[in-house]
Amino acid sequence: MQVDVAIIGGGPAGCAAALTLGKRPDIRTLLIERGDYSRAKVGESLSPGVRSLLQYLGLWERFDREQRHSLMGNEAAWGSEDLGAMDFIFTLHGAGWALDRRAFEAMLAEEAEAAGATLWRETSVGACTWHGTQWRIGTTRGAVTARYLLDAAGRTSGLSLAQGARRLRNDTLVALCAVLPRAGRMAQVTRVEAVPEGWWYAAPLPSGAAMCCLFTDAGLSHAAGLADPARWSQALARTRHIAPLLRAEAPQVQVLPAFSGLLSDTNPALPMVAAGDAAAARDPLSSSGIPNAMASGIQAARVAADHLFGSGALAQGYRDSLLLDHQAYLRAHWRTYRTETRWPEAPFWRFRAAQARRAPGAVVRRRAVRERSIFVPGPVSDWIRRAASEEQTQLALMTRARAAFPALPDERLMLAVEELTEPV
Repeated sequence: MQVDVAIIGGGPAGCAAALTLGKRPDIRTLLIERGDYSRAKVGESLSPGVRSLLQYLGLWERFDREQRHSLMGNEAAWGSEDLGAMDFIFTLHGAGWALDRRAFEAMLAEEAEAAGATLWRETSVGACTWHGTQWRIGTTRGAVTARYLLDAAGRTSGLSLAQGARRLRNDTLVALCAVLPRAGRMAQVTRVEAVPEGWWYAAPLPSGAAMCCLFTDAGLSHAAGLADPARWSQALARTRHIAPLLRAEAPQVQVLPAFSGLLSDTNPALPMVAAGDAAAARDPLSSSGIPNAMASGIQAARVAADHLFGSGALAQGYRDSLLLDHQAYLRAHWRTYRTETRWPEAPFWRFRAAQARRAPGAVVRRRAVRERSIFVPGPVSDWIRRAASEEQTQLALMTRARAAFPALPDERLMLAVEELTEPV
């Protein structure tokens, strides 16, 4: 099969890209999805700000007919044992939605097909190789050639990595999720509760049940055995504001990656772009996963069209915007986590809420003991240790680190420098 653009991943980012390309009848698009849109997925609420994206894609009227379960706001016990609230009714866009995620993604796929994309369901992708004028893509349905490749295969996608890109992970967050019956009538709000090992999240589902997730670090989850239904349930029972919403029973616990990360070092010579979580993944606490995926899918499609029929200038602007958006997200993410101060020595919170203490003008050198910092990825720790082999001010070392790793927040770099060096 020969197409102009092959999109790997038929979730919100991939479908948004296909719908955008569908506005150009001269572009042949293939959308490849590993599943068949029948499996339940986590992602059960949608903020009201997504309406403009749905309107641009021509989906708003159908979405408004099919997703009728309003979500009126968020409640959170964060930084305090007491619940605080933010009501959507007081925002510019009005109420959000308790999302039927399965129906939502099926709608996106159907509309992408109606817009002209060829959709291959239940199709896995193997090797993707560039042959100078086209991509050759191996799939379980046969070989495909494409002039342009769009990676929308999620935060663990290896597609771009196989072409030499790197994914810089900012943390090791995982979600341990289960669907439970509600204990009674549940208000149409999502609820968050911080605990020493992370934070819990509960949201009503249109089915009458509720989605409940514990977000923690992968190492902490493994050490405590939290993927075990009994231990997960015991941890849930210790919550003050989440447990009363749900009926206790032994659930099936699904463990999903939820880390923040940014794709970097992509090869500008390759006709390829990433979108959604494959390009820039965000902590679910931000409540921006689906809108961000759809927005980046739209922009990635414009990059693809510009490469095929324009100047190709949009690609660099898109990469720059991803970096700037991710930097802004990390700053906001850092500020949010630092408002929770009840467990400063708990590993989960120390990683996210510690504060720098050393003066910028202090002269430092690397510590004699070889170690890595918890605040940055291993390769960044190694770089800081090498860079600090000679005496210099902490400010000078930070300036070099910021230039070398622009996608990392300054706070993380500063804490890593403090952890890996000592005053002279």
